[in-house]
Order: sequence, then structure tokens, then C-alpha cells
Amino acid sequence: MTSVIRAFLSEVLKFRRWSVLAGAGAMVAVGTFIAYLTFHQIASGATGKEMTGLIAAFDTPQGLVAIIGQARSLIIAIALVLVSANLAAEWTQGTLRNLLVRAPHRLRWLAGKMLAVVLFVLASMLLTLIVSGAFVLILARGQGIQTPAWTSAEGLRVFLEFLGNEVLCLVGVSALGMLIAVLTRSVVAAVGISLAYVLVFEGIVAVVAPQVSQWFPGRVFNTIVGASVPLVGPTPPQGYPEALAAALLWIVGLVVASATVFPRQDVKA
Repeated sequence: MTSVIRAFLSEVLKFRRWSVLAGAGAMVAVGTFIAYLTFHQIASGATGKEMTGLIAAFDTPQGLVAIIGQARSLIIAIALVLVSANLAAEWTQGTLRNLLVRAPHRLRWLAGKMLAVVLFVLASMLLTLIVSGAFVLILARGQGIQTPAWTSAEGLRVFLEFLGNEVLCLVGVSALGMLIAVLTRSVVAAVGISLAYVLVFEGIVAVVAPQVSQWFPGRVFNTIVGASVPLVGPTPPQGYPEALAAALLWIVGLVVASATVFPRQDVKA
């Protein structure tokens, strides 16, 4: 356990790098900007098929979550890039061998590093939701729009339910990014394959065989959030309990696969 803590603390120090902080900053900026655009469209009376549900939910306890949740796809993509690039960089930069000299227990080092990275991703996501939510509330009150339902007890329940599912989603995405990074051992390859898999491959399978694609990790992680607030993403076609069980199984499977491959890899300077 001590070696896991040391790996965790050493990784936390790296979060001061501008490249890592830029990822968190991009998540906050993108999330807030998309929330602003969504609110502005609703407040200005924009219409359209894609706006119907948002307009109907605007005055309900789901209104705020529906607005700030519109950036979920980009938040997932940024989180996947952060995790896969951060871990794969240890091979690309040639630092992994030196790290393992100091911490020869590979799985303990990997556990400590991933714990720090996942916590950073979750903290970035939470900051994004808080900043974008506060910004939308300020805009609403500045324009004289009454939104008591957003801050009611029911509104808080909706937000916490959304947050819990979003945490599980990003933990799953992080596990997927970890396995891809361990397999590719290259920043460029890890980021490229991660995005191509989630944005392209699963999308193609969804068109060709939707009944199969609904069980793929990216789809499962994404749809469990839509189960609590349908306006922020697709709902699980197989049902929430089944999607939740599949998400947990995928997380365990991805972690086990990474833990199986990583100790057997050759590490060169």
C-alpha cells in the first residue's frame, strides 16, 4: 500500500504541468461554452426538433442538468485523451523504466498512477459542472428568468443522480483509456485509437448491428447517464439495471486485462 501511495503522490505533482492543466481547462471552457449556447437558444425562443425536449424541461427540476449536460460527449472525449495520453507518455518519453527502478512492483505503481489520473479527471468534470451550472444560473437571474425548480430538493436529487452516473461513466472511460495506452505504449497511437474506437468504430457497429453495439463499452458507459436524465444522452435500450451491470463488468474486465498485460511487457529506455 505504501508504494501505491508513493506512486499516487508522485503523479499528483505532475498535474502542475501546463499540458495536463490545459486538458482540465479545455473541459471547463468547452462545457461552459456549450451550456451558454444551449441556454441562449432556449432563452431566445429558438425552435426545432432538437430543442423540443430541452424547452419542455427548462422549467422543471431537470432543466439545469439538461443544459449543462449537453457537453457530455466532449467531456468524455477529453477525459479519454487525458488518461490515454498521460499513461502512454511514460513509454513515449522514456520515463517508465526509471519509474520502475524506484517502484519495481509494476501493478502497485500502475494502481497509484491511475488512481491519481482518475481523480484528476473526476475533479475536472465536477469543476466543469459547477462552473457551467453557476454560469447558467447567473445568466438566468440576470435575465429575470425564474428557475426555482433547478435549486429545489428534486433538482438537487436529479443533479446528484446525474453526477453519480457520470462518475461511473468516466471511471469506465478511464479504464478503457488505460488498456489502450498499455497496449499501444505510444501517445499518438493511444489517443488516435481511443478516439477512433469511441467515435468511429462503435458508431459504425451501431448502424450495422445496433443490438450488438449496445453492449460495447463506450455505448454502455454513455447510456447509463441518459437513463437518469434522457435529455443529456441516449437511454440504455437494454434497460438501466442491465446497462449498469454491463458497465461494472466492463470496468472490471478492462482493469484485469491491463493488469495482465502490463507486468509481462518489456520496458526499454
